[in-house]
Amino acid sequence: MVEVGLYRGRSNDTMRGELERKILSAPPRLLLGAAFLFWGGMHDQAVAGLIAAALVEGRHWVNLRWDFTDKSFARSWQLSVIILILSALVLLQKDNLKANDFLNLLSWLPFMMLPLILSQQYARKGGVPMVTFSFIARRKAAADRKAGRLVEASSIHLGYPVLFLIIIAAGMGVGSLKWIETIDPRYPVGVVILLGWMIFTLDDRRVRLRAWVIAYLISIGLSVLMLWGVVKVYDHFVRGYTGSGGRVSSSQQTQTALGRIRELQLSQNIEWRYFHENGPVPDLLKLGSYNEPLGDVWQARTRILELAEQIPSGRKFTGDFETLLPAGENTFLFEDENSKRDYGIEGRIQGLIEDEELVPHLSRTNRFEGIPSEILAVNSMGSVKMIGVIQGAMDARIQADTEIEEMQLDPTDLDLTYPNAEEKGLEDFLKKIGLSLPEVGSHPTRALARKVGREAGPPNISVEKFREIEAKLALIFSDIDKFEYSLFLAGTDRNTPITEFLEIDRKGHCEYFAGATAMLMRRMGVPCRYAVGYSLQERGIKKQEWILRGQHAHAWVEAYVGGTWVNERNGDVDVWRCRGGEWVDVDLTPPDWVNIQKSQPWYQGWYDWFQGFRISLELRLNQPGVFDRVLNMLVLVGVLLLIFVIYRLILTRRRVNSDTWEKSVGKAGLLDEFEKWLSKRVGARPRSMPMATWLRRSIPVDCDELVLLYERAVFGLNAESGRSLDDSIQIVKLLWKEQEKTPGTKDARGVVKF
Repeated sequence: MVEVGLYRGRSNDTMRGELERKILSAPPRLLLGAAFLFWGGMHDQAVAGLIAAALVEGRHWVNLRWDFTDKSFARSWQLSVIILILSALVLLQKDNLKANDFLNLLSWLPFMMLPLILSQQYARKGGVPMVTFSFIARRKAAADRKAGRLVEASSIHLGYPVLFLIIIAAGMGVGSLKWIETIDPRYPVGVVILLGWMIFTLDDRRVRLRAWVIAYLISIGLSVLMLWGVVKVYDHFVRGYTGSGGRVSSSQQTQTALGRIRELQLSQNIEWRYFHENGPVPDLLKLGSYNEPLGDVWQARTRILELAEQIPSGRKFTGDFETLLPAGENTFLFEDENSKRDYGIEGRIQGLIEDEELVPHLSRTNRFEGIPSEILAVNSMGSVKMIGVIQGAMDARIQADTEIEEMQLDPTDLDLTYPNAEEKGLEDFLKKIGLSLPEVGSHPTRALARKVGREAGPPNISVEKFREIEAKLALIFSDIDKFEYSLFLAGTDRNTPITEFLEIDRKGHCEYFAGATAMLMRRMGVPCRYAVGYSLQERGIKKQEWILRGQHAHAWVEAYVGGTWVNERNGDVDVWRCRGGEWVDVDLTPPDWVNIQKSQPWYQGWYDWFQGFRISLELRLNQPGVFDRVLNMLVLVGVLLLIFVIYRLILTRRRVNSDTWEKSVGKAGLLDEFEKWLSKRVGARPRSMPMATWLRRSIPVDCDELVLLYERAVFGLNAESGRSLDDSIQIVKLLWKEQEKTPGTKDARGVVKF
C-alpha cells in the first residue's frame, strides 16, 4: 500500500523530477459512501449521511477535477480545523453542558473533515501531501525547491484513515450509547461488513474462500475492539465512576471494590480544593451516606413518606430529595431559622462541576453560598446535589456549626441490617475481641427487613457502650500485626467479603475497614451508615488550602449515638426510629494509610497548575457579561478567518480542462522558469512554435537530452536516462555560461533572435 516513483506532473509548488512517495492506496469504489450511510443510520441522520456519501463518491461519475497545490490542500485542512473550533464555540453557548455533548460533537468529525476529503477526491492527483499538516514542512520544501535541491514529496491517501474515523464516530451514536445495557446488533454487524469489504479489496486479485473467512474473522475482532473502545470512552466521560479513587457521582448507591482481585487505582488528579476560613479544621468532607449493603454495593434507601419523615410542603423536588431554601443569588439554606446566626466552621470548596453532581460539605452544614445551580437539594442521607448547573466551575462557601442538626434524618431499623451470610463471621469476630452480643430486643438480620416487630424493638445502646465498642474495634484494626492497610485486593469471595477480610486476609483499604466497622457495629445494635467523601491530607501552596485528589477519596462510618428506639406506628405499619441521639463520624482505617499512596508522576505539577488555571478561567468567564463578550469576539474572528481561508482556497485551485498538450504543459509548468531564463537570451518563443522545436533551435548542440527528457515527461514515458530534467537544465545553463565566455563558438545555437 506504499508506492514510490518518479513524479512526472507538476503543480505550482512541486518541483520537476522530484521523487514522490505515496502512502496508502485509495479504498474501493463506494466503500466511503457506504460508511457515511452507516454513520447516518447509527445517528438517525440519514439525510446527512446520504449527502456526504453522494459528495464523496460523486467523483466516480463526474469528470470534474482540480489541480490543487500544496497551499490548496493546506487551506482545506485549515478550513476543517476552523469548522471544528467554531462548532466547539457554538457548543459552549449551550446551557447545562454535559460530557456526552462533547462526545456528540466528536461524532461529527467525519463531516468536519469533508473539505479536506473532497479536495482529495476531486484533485487531479490522488492523495494529500504530507506537508499539508505542517507549516514548517511546507516552508522547508519551498526553500529547497527555490534553492534547486531535490525534494522528496510524500503524500497520503486519506481514504482508509477516514473510513476508520467514520466507523468510530458511528459507534458514538448508537442510541446515544444506551445500547451498552442491551447491545444493539446494528453496530457490530455494520463494522463487520465494512471491514470485511475493506480487507477483501486490499488486493486486486480474486481471493479464495479461506481468505474471505480470515478477512471476516479479522473484521469481527476489530469490530469487537472498536466496540470495547467506545464503551470505555462512554464509561470515562459520560457515566462517571464511583468507589475509592474516583469521583462519587451518585446519591443512590456507591460501588466498592470489595471481593475483587486487583490493585486499586487511585487518581492523582485534583478533584476539589478546600480553603478553610474559620473554626477547627475538619478531618473529612462528606459526599454521601448509604444505609443498605448489597454485595459490593451500598445503597441509600429513601425515607418513609407515610410517617413523620415527610418532606415539608413546597420543598419536595424529586424522589428522596427536597430543595434547600433559596436565600439570595446562588445561596441556599437547610434551616431558615439559622440564617442570621454566626457559624463556628466556615470554608470554601472550589472545583470543576457538572449537572447533578454531589457537593462536598462539612458535618452539620446549614448554609451554601456561591452554588451556581438553579436548585440545591438534599436527600434523607444528607447527600447534597446540584440541579441545573449554570457554569462549569464553582467557588462556594459552606458554613456549619456543631449546634446545628444534621441534614440527614434519624436512623430507622434499616440502619441495623447486614447480609445474612455475614452474620456468623461478624459474631465470631466480636466474641474473639471480647464483646458480648446484645441480648435484649429483636434484630433485623435475617432478610434485610425494615420491620423488627411490634412489641420488641432493637436494643438501646448507651454512649458508654458505644465508646467501648469503638475502642475495641479501633484497637484491633490499628494493630499492625493483625490488620494491614493495602491497595492490593486479594479477596475472592463476593458473597461474604467482610467475613473473609476479618478472618482470612486481614488486609484491605478504607472500604474494607469502613464496611467491616459498619456491619460489626450494626451487629452490636449501633445504628450506622456507610459514608464516602474526602480526607484532608495534602496542604496546598495557598493559605489554609487543602488539595483533594482522587487518592484522597475515603470511606468511613456515621454512627448514631445516645438515641432511644421508638415504634412510630402508622396504622398496621410498624417502623422503629431511633430518636434523641446524634450522628458521630467513626473512622477506623489505620492512620498510616495516608503514607501508602502512589508517588506522583513528574508532570503532575504542570497538570495541577493547568487544572487550577481552568477553574480560574471558568470563574472569570462566568462573571456577568464576560463570557458573552469573549465568545462573540471569538466567533467573529472565526467567521472572518473562515471567509479568508475559503477565499484563499478559491484563489489557489485550478481546474483541469481539455486544452492542447502544449498549453497543458505550459500550465503544468515543466519548463516555465527555464523558458523565462532562455527567453531573456534568445527572445520569446513564438506562440505557434512547440516547446520542443524551440528548445532544439535555442540550446547548445550537446544538450539535446533536455528535449528528450521533456518529451518523455509530457507523454508520460519512463525516463531511460539516469539524469533528471533538473540536472539537464543545470547542464544547459552551465554550457551557456561557458559559451558566453568564448564568443564565436561555431557549434553553439541560440545566437539568432526570433
